[in-house]
Amino acid sequence: MINRLKSLSPQFKKILKVSSRLAGRLGYRIYLVGGVTRDLLLGRRVLDLDIVVEGDAIKFTQKLAECIQGDFSKHHAFGTATVYFDGHKIDFATARTEKYPHWGALPKVKPSSLAQDLKRRDFTINAMAISLNRPDYGKLIDLYNGSGDLRKRLIRVLHAKSFLEDPTRILRAIRFEQRFGFRMEPCTFSLLKKALKLNMLGQVNPHRLRDELILILKEAKPYRYIKRIRELEGFSFVRKEISFSKRKLRFFRRAQASLSRYARNFKKHRKLEAWLIYLGGLVVDLPLGRVEKFLHDFGFKKGERIIISSIRRNLSKIKKLDKRVRPHVVYRILTLYSFESILFFHAYHSRGKLRKNIEYFLNTLVNIRLKTRGKDLKKLDFGPLTIYSKILTRLLYAKIDKGLKSKKEELAEAGRIYKRLS
Repeated sequence: MINRLKSLSPQFKKILKVSSRLAGRLGYRIYLVGGVTRDLLLGRRVLDLDIVVEGDAIKFTQKLAECIQGDFSKHHAFGTATVYFDGHKIDFATARTEKYPHWGALPKVKPSSLAQDLKRRDFTINAMAISLNRPDYGKLIDLYNGSGDLRKRLIRVLHAKSFLEDPTRILRAIRFEQRFGFRMEPCTFSLLKKALKLNMLGQVNPHRLRDELILILKEAKPYRYIKRIRELEGFSFVRKEISFSKRKLRFFRRAQASLSRYARNFKKHRKLEAWLIYLGGLVVDLPLGRVEKFLHDFGFKKGERIIISSIRRNLSKIKKLDKRVRPHVVYRILTLYSFESILFFHAYHSRGKLRKNIEYFLNTLVNIRLKTRGKDLKKLDFGPLTIYSKILTRLLYAKIDKGLKSKKEELAEAGRIYKRLS
């Protein structure tokens, strides 16, 4: 695995070398674990590091932060800490074992060995580690033949009660299956289906389900993931009333296309929270009150709740644009919404004038700005300051409708608007 470690970024390689020396001085043993080991074996890009410490992870991380002059945060309740260095995040955790008070509950943890830490993992492909210790630096530790399952492209649980102890592993199994193009090992697939029949996802705290759902919706091209969940279970763990039709599945495919187009053509605009568009698609057929209850029960952030509620609330209002209207009307209506909402409406309506008006807004209107400012109106002695906002608003609409190009044309139009208001 030495050659695999060489593929890491220079910043990561520095962190590993300093960490290895520090662990030796403290008498600790440290290991790269989980997804980073899996991704190195797959030749995928590594963006974050997860390191397990046989010892006090918080003490270790604090001393490491001092060595590399990085920022440091700690979480005593979980025995974990994080170092932030040169734009990278490195997570450290004390090696631990877990015990579940009951199925679906959060586990109780206590410090343990690497072997016990790997035993508590979800799947064999995530239960591997790489030693960062001398003299076996770079050695792969693979107690459950995760590397063999990687080669066979299999998702396999470590024991028969895995999905019962932590039902969120059902969603993770689907996520890894679709992300990597793997398949579930037959016994694992059978255990997953039994857990679904027992409604194990219904035993999980909604906030944990929210986190797993967001991870799925943040995956590249989540249509495949949504379709797979629909095949296996549906989204009753979100709300029992959620149903799927071919129309809804087509929406998710159109949403992917709309988002790809946005990414290509609007590179200067802010990056969208694309997953909110897919979430809106899941709940769009529910009554508004049910949507808002779901958002509250699952603990979504205020800004996220506002966008999803806005999508559902304005699904009918946006139909005002499903006819020929003046350009400034398109602008006036669509500027009320977030880009997430606008892209949702674009994907939701597969054809018609509404969709064309949205495309016109995105292609032409969204970047229109006035060259004229309030100070220009003041120089022309355009009455009281209280009417400047009204003049500038009407001037913007006139610029859109009439195609005004220069500031001179804007000021001439502003004079006409002022006379009408006077």
